[in-house]
Order: sequence, then C-alpha cells, then structure tokens
Amino acid sequence: MLKKDNLKKDKYEAAKAAAGILSGNRSITDMEKDTQKEPGANARVNRFVLVIVTVIDLFLFFGYIGDYKQGNIGFGFMMAVNVFVIVSMAACFLTYFRKKDSAAFAYVSVAGYMIVYGMAVFGAQNDLVFIMVFPLTVLFILYYNFRLIVGIAVIFGGINIIDIIYITAVLGHMHSGVALNSTSLLLQGASIVVYMLVLCGTTYISNDNNAKKLASIHAEKEKSTELLDEVLKVAASVKQNCTSAAEHIQTLSQYVDSTASELSGIAEGNSSNADSIEQQTVMTGNIQNMIQATKQMSDEMLAMAKSSEKAVRDGKQTVDHLQIQAVQTKETNEQVVSAVASLISNAETVEEITEHIFSISSQTNLLALNASIESARAGDAGKGFAVVSEEIRTLADETRSLTERIRKIVEELKSNADIAKTTVNQVITASSTEHELITNASTQFHEIGSRMDGLHTNVQAIYKKIEEILESNHAIVDSIHHISAVSEEVTASTQQAADLGTDTSHKAEQARDLMMGLLETVKAIDKYL
Repeated sequence: MLKKDNLKKDKYEAAKAAAGILSGNRSITDMEKDTQKEPGANARVNRFVLVIVTVIDLFLFFGYIGDYKQGNIGFGFMMAVNVFVIVSMAACFLTYFRKKDSAAFAYVSVAGYMIVYGMAVFGAQNDLVFIMVFPLTVLFILYYNFRLIVGIAVIFGGINIIDIIYITAVLGHMHSGVALNSTSLLLQGASIVVYMLVLCGTTYISNDNNAKKLASIHAEKEKSTELLDEVLKVAASVKQNCTSAAEHIQTLSQYVDSTASELSGIAEGNSSNADSIEQQTVMTGNIQNMIQATKQMSDEMLAMAKSSEKAVRDGKQTVDHLQIQAVQTKETNEQVVSAVASLISNAETVEEITEHIFSISSQTNLLALNASIESARAGDAGKGFAVVSEEIRTLADETRSLTERIRKIVEELKSNADIAKTTVNQVITASSTEHELITNASTQFHEIGSRMDGLHTNVQAIYKKIEEILESNHAIVDSIHHISAVSEEVTASTQQAADLGTDTSHKAEQARDLMMGLLETVKAIDKYL
C-alpha cells in the first residue's frame, strides 16, 4: 500500500512539474532540483568528478615538487600548495564515501579547487597557470546546477581579474619575471571571461532543453497512465458484462429446453386424447348395437306382455332411468364438446405463443448480426464480443428451428382436436337418436301397460342389456373424465409454456441491454485509437 501511495504521489508530482514547465510557472532552478532527485544521477557525476579532481591534484602535487627541486619555487610555497591539495583531496574523498550521491560534494570539490587554484595563480612563476580553470570547471555542467556554475564563473573569473590587477599594479611584471605583456594579460582576461560566459550560457541552455524534454516526458507519462487506467476500466466492464451475458444466455437456453419439454408433454396428452376418443367411438357403436337388440326384444314383448302390469311399471321405471341417463349422457357429451373446443382454443393460444417465440428468435438473430457488425467496427477490442454475438445468433437459429417444430406439432394437435370434435358431435347425434328411441319406448310402455303380464323373462333379459348399456355408459363417462384431465394438463402445460415464453422474452431483453452497455463501454476507448 505504501509503494502504491508513493507511486501515486510521484505521478502527481510529475504531472504538476510538467504542467508548471508548460505554463511557465516553474523555473530552471526547480527543474534542476527535479533532475538532481533522479536516483543514482549525483553518484555517477560525483564519482567522475572525484576521479578527475584526483588526477589534477596528483599532477599539481608532483608538479610543484618538481618545480621545487628545479628551484623554480620556494619550499614554503610548495608545502603550502601541497598541503591544500592533500586537504582538498581528503575532503572530497570523505564527502564522497560518506554519501556517494551527496549534493554537497560538488561544493566541497569546487571550494578545495578554488583555494588550490588561487594559490597556484598568485604564487606560480608561469604565465599560463590560469588555464587550470578550464579542465575542471567544465565538469560541473554535469550537475545541471545553474547557480553553482554562476558561482564558479564569478569566483574563478574574479580570481583571474584580481590576478591581472595584481600583476599590473603590484608586481609590475609577469609571473615568469618578464616585462608586462598586454597581449598575454588581455588573452588571459578575455579567455576567462568568454569561457565563463560560455560555461553559464551552455549550462542555462542545456538545463532549459532538459527541462522541456522532462516536461514532455512527464506529460506523455501522465497521458499513458490515464490511457492505461481507462483501458483497465474498460476491460473490467467488458469482462463483467460478458460474464452476465453468458449467464443470461445459459438461463435462456435452459428455458428453451423446458419449453420443448412442456410442448412434448402437450403432444403426449394429445396422443392420449386420440386414444380415448377412439375407445369412446367403439363404445358408442356397442351402445347402438345394444339399442337395436333392445328394440327387437321390445317387439317380441308387444305380443307377450298382457298381464305383467307390475313388470311394465318396473320396465317403465327402468326406461325413465335410462332416459335420465341419456340426458346426462347428452350433457356429458356437450361438456366433451366444450372441452374439445377449449383444447382447440388452447392450441391456437400455443400457436400464437409459438409465433411470438419465433418473432423473438428472429429479433435475437438480427440483434446478434448487428452486434457482430459493431464488434467488427471495434477491431481487436471487439473480437471477444464477436464470439459472444456469434453464439447468440447460433442459439437464436436453434430456437427458431425448435419453434418451427413446435408449430408443426401444434398444427397436428389442432387437426386431431378437430377430428375429436367431429367424432364427439357424432356421439351427440347418436345420443340424441338414443334419447328419441328411449322416449318412443317409454310411450310404447304406456300403451302396453295392461298387456305385459307374461314377459317377465324378456324383461329380465332387457334389464341385463340395460345393465350392459349402463356399464358402457360408465366407461364413456370415465373416458370423458380422462379426456377432461388430459385437457387440464394440456392447459397447465400451455400456461407454463406461456410463462416460460414471457421469462424468455425478459431474459432476451436483459441480454440485449447488457450487449448495448458493452458496446457503449467499448466506445469509450475510441478517442485513444
């Protein structure tokens, strides 16, 4: 956490420095301080300056010893210079090894060299000693410290100007003992002044150029950092949206599978309805045959029934009961017609839902195509999104194919329901005929009420046939109940399919919103392209 805070602080300071340089609010001196803060910069310069100072001091040390042996200088002057050389070297080494990147090293080395240089200039017997200022002072440009260079120029230039005044006003001759030479003095003064001006100007221009370059580097660094942050945010958002889209698409696939399963249940229920209707048709035929047999036996009873009043009354009651059952059968058949009509209506509702699902899959396919086009426009940044849009389009095609299959099944269901409706109408017609026949039989029973005494045996047989009719009628009722239960299951399945279709539509809308959000997020990096 500390490193991260320091990094943010450095980025802030760099941006602030760059803004200051570009707006003109920061000075070259401030930029010099920033340059000196670079890790290892002072250490490298200090090491290089220490080597050069050491070489120059060694040359001075042994050079003055040689001049003393040749008798050019006195022992005292030689010892004074060499002592200051040794002290200067010791101070430089001590400062350097105490802290190799110390900013004070430059001032220590300059101060020591100034003393040695001043002693050499004023005490030497050589007119060219002043050129010792050139090799060392130029090294201090590496510190990018304009104030230090100005100080060096002022002090070393002052030493030489004082030396020229000293030669002219005090000595009256050159250090070498020759007469005054104005050309040599002018050369010394002019070369020193020009050198110091060039040294200051070079340092100033170099620092200014470095400041501008450093400001440009900081500005580019800040821009790169902002770009990186923006790209990271976009990448995180793309990842999150892609994850959510994948989850919704997976849920949508599960819903589609559930829809297919429910529609399969509808198909199975329709098949069961067909079987039940077929059984009802067979039973209706049996009832018709039984009614014919009953009519024949009734014709035989016309000749035999004279004294069976009690049996006629029983038969009349039985016929009345049969008439009631026929009415109930008619009502039940009408309920069957209503249930079959409801089944057809539900099938039409399923067909409408299927058309709606088909429309949704077409819109999903179109949205996936648009998403592919937008991802292609986005270039490399949209490659991952192009894969997702292709998968969505594949799922939409599969949904469309399954919807077409569902539509075919629903059409078959409607066709079978129409056949069932026709069959049930036939059953109603037959039941009406049965009702009319039973009514006629009841009328005939009223007419032969005094003539049915000897038909007990035939009445028993008729009673058995009626029981068979009742059993068949019960079977019809059971079949109708089965049809009703299946119809309820079909209705429930259809309702569940409708609910799943609604959920599928909502999930598809959510997936579309996520995709649109993903596109808007990807557009955020267009300004950097």
